[in-house]
Amino acid sequence: MKRTKTILPAVITVLILFTSSLFAQEADNAVEKEKSPFSLELQTDAAYYPDSEKITGGDHFAPITGPYSGLEGCTTLNATYQLDTPLGEHWLVSGANVSFTGALEVTPISIRPKAKVAFTPVPFLIFAGGGSVGLGWNIGSIEGLCELNKTTYDYEYITTFNHPYYELWASATFQFDTGAIISGDWSHVVILASYKVLYSGIGGLEDYSVYEWQCSKNKAKGLLYEFQGVLGYQMPIALSLAGVMFKSEGFYDGKVYGEYDKNFDGDFAEISISPLMQFNLGDKDSLTCLFDFSSRRSFAETFEKPGESLTKQATGREWYFKRFALSWTHKFM
Repeated sequence: MKRTKTILPAVITVLILFTSSLFAQEADNAVEKEKSPFSLELQTDAAYYPDSEKITGGDHFAPITGPYSGLEGCTTLNATYQLDTPLGEHWLVSGANVSFTGALEVTPISIRPKAKVAFTPVPFLIFAGGGSVGLGWNIGSIEGLCELNKTTYDYEYITTFNHPYYELWASATFQFDTGAIISGDWSHVVILASYKVLYSGIGGLEDYSVYEWQCSKNKAKGLLYEFQGVLGYQMPIALSLAGVMFKSEGFYDGKVYGEYDKNFDGDFAEISISPLMQFNLGDKDSLTCLFDFSSRRSFAETFEKPGESLTKQATGREWYFKRFALSWTHKFM
């Protein structure tokens, strides 16, 4: 297992687009059949990583060099209560609502309760905020929670309950469906853009510590941003959507890495461009497939341990095929 969590932000953003009420549907359904304000669903994510060895130098593409580098998996149970908060009688604001979501994320090496509140004043805008606290542990060589030893550059185990992972975030999302202005089952070009600000870290560590969480190394405590955009075409068939997702994320200030910032380029933005497909598997199930082409730091010289990269000079951006990811969602109610 290479990592156990990194698929989630990308897939969840995509799912927001399809689980939210479409802009066009709000206009067409002035009188809507009453439904339960409660919803319960189980989301299971998995990803396969081929091997792609790093290449020194400036900006370039690193080809696949081996069939296998790692697997990841995660299951999340989500429970949501939606409270209608109409802002007027006009169809544009009559469907305004606030939703409250509690979730429990489980992987082989971590457990993390989550909470989220989202406000939808109009069908094309969502404002949300939330947080989570997680506990991690190690199973053999699969590392859920470690701290970097800055002398040996090895990642060493730290105690679970004294070092909880924490995260707080806020986001704004714009979503639009051309079916709102063009009638027909085949007129749905969907657009989504989301900007998120988050602060995350591990409790009980000193400032400028570098840590590993859910098999993801070289992480630091600090304020990050995440921008995601989706352009897709929605269809009334089993393949309900085909499109592409763009994602960019990084720290606002690279100084969170302390002395390593100058060489490591601490505020480097990881950019991903990912074709995606979503399949409807009946009324209660859906499957999302993601082909993730991503980027990472390129360095002037090679290194043996991931922690050693902090001391190397970053020289550019290396593009590579990162993973093939699947996300299955089952709705209980």
